[in-house]
Amino acid sequence: MSIRIETEQPDVISVRQTSTELDCESAVLLRATILPIFASAASWAGLTDILNDKGYRLVFRDGRMCITDQTTGDRICGLRFLGLEFRDLVRRLGRPIVVARGQEADGDVLTARPTVGRA
Repeated sequence: MSIRIETEQPDVISVRQTSTELDCESAVLLRATILPIFASAASWAGLTDILNDKGYRLVFRDGRMCITDQTTGDRICGLRFLGLEFRDLVRRLGRPIVVARGQEADGDVLTARPTVGRA
């Protein structure tokens, strides 16, 4: 995995996975960047907004919450990699708003409940 900091957008860290394993330095950098975001989040909407600003998305893949690259959709890491438990996040932030995608247990975490318009 290679990590490069965009000069055009100083708060965006772009991640491109070149193998399935992270080296120790990249893993430490990723945890150091992402964990404070989860620790300071007061709501799912706030968490997803901050992650989006950093170039990440919060999604479910095969029934597990993970972080993906916003541009490519590639999986970056799961909650366990970060040392987090989904049930602890639910206790603190409530249940996330999730929209299902595809035929598997995949979905996107939304910042707000979708509105249904009447025609």
